[in-house]
Order: sequence, then structure tokens, then C-alpha cells
Amino acid sequence: MNNKKYKVAAFDLDGTLVKKRNSWIILHEYFGTVEGAKNNFKAFENSEIDYSEFIRRDVSLWPRGTNIDEIRKVLSIYNLMPNSRHVTLELKKNGYVLVIVSAGIDILAKKVAQDLGFHHSLANGLEIDENGFLTGKGIIRVDPLKKHESLDAYLKNIGLTLDECISIGDSRIDKNLLKHSGFSIAFGNDESLKEYADVVINDLIDLLKYA
Repeated sequence: MNNKKYKVAAFDLDGTLVKKRNSWIILHEYFGTVEGAKNNFKAFENSEIDYSEFIRRDVSLWPRGTNIDEIRKVLSIYNLMPNSRHVTLELKKNGYVLVIVSAGIDILAKKVAQDLGFHHSLANGLEIDENGFLTGKGIIRVDPLKKHESLDAYLKNIGLTLDECISIGDSRIDKNLLKHSGFSIAFGNDESLKEYADVVINDLIDLLKYA
């Protein structure tokens, strides 16, 4: 494969760069609201609610008066996937623009991006008031079912296209990201994702064979 045509590597976050710990689920486990969260996401997947309403319902499950500092503390602990540091370092050496594209919370995405030396991260935020308390609203930057649209908008701003992008994801949520990228890599064993991928890998180190 002529790798010179690819200039961007776009990574999903949860289950791809960090071990299977979705930032929303981390918080729901912390607050004891997992079952309600599952119902919310099912309603979103079934198009019963839009994503802004999904976030509003999710945040409403958490205790009233939750401060963003508590959220930051909970999301400050994470485990990187094996070989993630080496792979991202090699990609940077080869001139790739590295981007995280996640429907998770930007606090975690930004922290991991800084940790691994990514150029940018795209993820969703939580609106807070002047005292740092959650308002119940989200700051939507990435629709989980339309990750490619958020990535495309970012790439246009830096003069690049999805055709110049290698994308890596691990679940059905990433299917449109993979489908619309120049070269797509499914990470792991999600059968629903494999039909959208050019290759399947089970260790991030194998990504370097294609980049």
C-alpha cells in the first residue's frame, strides 16, 4: 500500500486507545445509574430521542449539585491500551496528524490526547454554570453515529480530507467513521464492524504495518 497518500490517523478512544472504559459508563458506575443509562442509549439508538436529549437524560440521572471537579477526578484514572504509546510515537515520526474522535466526554479525551501527544481531540462536553456545577446540558461536538462528520469538519479546517485518513475503531459505533475514511482498521473482534474495515487487528502494534 502506498502509505504516502495517508496523512491523518483518527482513533476512537474507549476500547481503542484506553481499555474498555466508556467515559459515560465510568460515571454511571460511579453514581450507580447504569441501568438508567442503558435505557437512555437504547432510546437514542432507536431514534426515539436525539443526542442532546440523550445527554440531558444521562446527566439528570446523576446527583443534583454535581460539580465538574468531581467529574474530572473520576475520569482522571484510566489505563492505556498496550503499545498505544509506541504506535502513536511512530505515527508522529512518520508525519501523521493524530486525532481522537470520541462520543465520550472531552475531559478524558483531552487528557489522553495530551498523554499520547495527539494533535487534537474531538469529544463532547458538559455544560457548567459560573460555579462549576453541571447545568444538565451537553456540549455536542460528536454524534456517536456520525463521527465521520465531526472528523470531516475538523480536517477541512486544516486542509485535509477523509480520503487522506486512516481510521481505527473497535465497535459498531465506529462504523461510519471507518466507512468514510480512506483506509479503515477494525480493532478487536466486533463482528458488526468487520464489514466496514479494510483490515482487522487485535494489537495496536499491527497498525504500523498499514500506516
